[in-house]
Parts: sequence; structure tokens; C-alpha cells
Amino acid sequence: MKRDNFTLIEILGVVALIIILLVIAVGAYTYAMDSSKEKSTKATIARLDNGFKVLQDKGLLVRTTAMTGNKEGFVTVKFDAENRKIVIGNTELTAETFKLFAKAIDADSADGITDDAGYFCDGWDQQMYFRFPGKFNRGGFDIISPGSDGAFGEENSEFPVIDIAKYKDSTDGEAICDDVANFL
Repeated sequence: MKRDNFTLIEILGVVALIIILLVIAVGAYTYAMDSSKEKSTKATIARLDNGFKVLQDKGLLVRTTAMTGNKEGFVTVKFDAENRKIVIGNTELTAETFKLFAKAIDADSADGITDDAGYFCDGWDQQMYFRFPGKFNRGGFDIISPGSDGAFGEENSEFPVIDIAKYKDSTDGEAICDDVANFL
């Protein structure tokens, strides 16, 4: 007996299988993209960390708490390679400071870590924030990105960052939000 047509159940089975495979593929793609953006953000933080350490070692790093007028002192950092300027918060640093910072962050290969205006950004194209002296990196500085959801802390309730306990699990020390920072 020869069969020419598919039954409705066979067609529905194939459609269901295709949908399941698509859901798995989209999930894997989303995970890979988020993972890639997080790694990119961590690499940018490492570069900034290196640049700020050089400035700190030379005594050239400006206190952000003084420029903001509040004790939290988080500011953005603008890097203008064309005009050879770096602006931390509202303070433009000297040309010599620019040279030191540019060399430390390897500015020649820094495409893609700033937005069109020159502000340092994370993998999700959101501005990153800097604070000196650091509250969580004692003797150093804090650098933070809001992460994939664009919100600080679990529900944008913690910016500026004032309580590390709201960022880390008290039992295992793991981050409890998607923020990326040099202190998490």
C-alpha cells in the first residue's frame, strides 16, 4: 500500500520539532551575545583600570568626590583622541596626563570602547562610571557598568553604589545582579 500524503499529526510533529530547535538556537545566540558583551566590558574595565593605575602612581588622578559635590563621586570619563584630551567628570587633564593614559590603555587599538561623544562605554553601548578614591577598592578606584539590563543593582535602586551587600550574595560572594565592575 502506497501513501502519498502526510497526516496532520506528522505535519504538526515536524512543525513542533522546528519550533523547539529555533527556540534552542535563539537562546544559545542570546547567551553567546551577552557573554561576548560582558567579556568586552571586562576588557574595557581592565584597560581603564590600567590607565587609572598609571595616573594614580604618578599622583595625577583627580578626586571625583570633590568635583561632584557629593560623597559618592561617580563620574563619566571622556577620551578625545583627535584633540588629545581626557576629561574626568568636569575636569580636563593635561596633555602629559593624556599621553600617559593613552599609552596605558593602548589607545591606538581602542576603537569601539567609546561612544560617538568619546565617553567610555560597555559592551551594551552604555556609559561606564568611575570614582576616585574608590569606596570598594580601598586605596584605588571603582569602575562600573550597568550591565545588560541598563540598570544599576537589581532594579536600578543602587546608583550611586553605596552598599556592596546589595551587589553580592552574602553566602558565596557572587554578584547578584548583571552589573560589571572592578569590585564585583
